[in-house]
Amino acid sequence: MRVINTQITAMDYLEKMYKEFAENGIKGITQFIGKSDSLENLMHKLLALHIDKINFITLSIKKQTYTHKKLFNLFAEYPNELKFCKQLFVHRENPEMNLVFLYSINAFKPILFPLFKSRFKLTKDIEYYDSVWMTLVESWYSELDVNNLTAKHMKDISKETTETIINLNKH
Repeated sequence: MRVINTQITAMDYLEKMYKEFAENGIKGITQFIGKSDSLENLMHKLLALHIDKINFITLSIKKQTYTHKKLFNLFAEYPNELKFCKQLFVHRENPEMNLVFLYSINAFKPILFPLFKSRFKLTKDIEYYDSVWMTLVESWYSELDVNNLTAKHMKDISKETTETIINLNKH
């Protein structure tokens, strides 16, 4: 029984660090650095937790059918994960954070890419849209206001950035 409580406490502690990083970036988790952990070790734990969370979310999405609109409602249910991804985006100069950011967006690509192509009636082959896709995701994250993670806000950003990028690629 005591071991279970220790595991729950450790996970709660990790979740608290996860939320703190999502809210305040690296400076938010420095308060958790103790004699037994380094900042690098804490970041590795948080990055592994984020990958687990992304895998859970994508698995749950794949089990259901989502429209463009409903998908943003789902994303709104995961504010800490979105904020965490935004922090990874902001700290992309760090190779580990960049790799996990890329992992995150690639995990969602099989779900989002068909919706993206369908929504904007795109007909060219997928290779053409890979660079467009990456530009869209980066633009979306750069415009994402972590203080307004409503489905409407995220959908509006998606529409605006996609239309801009599609128009730029027509020329």
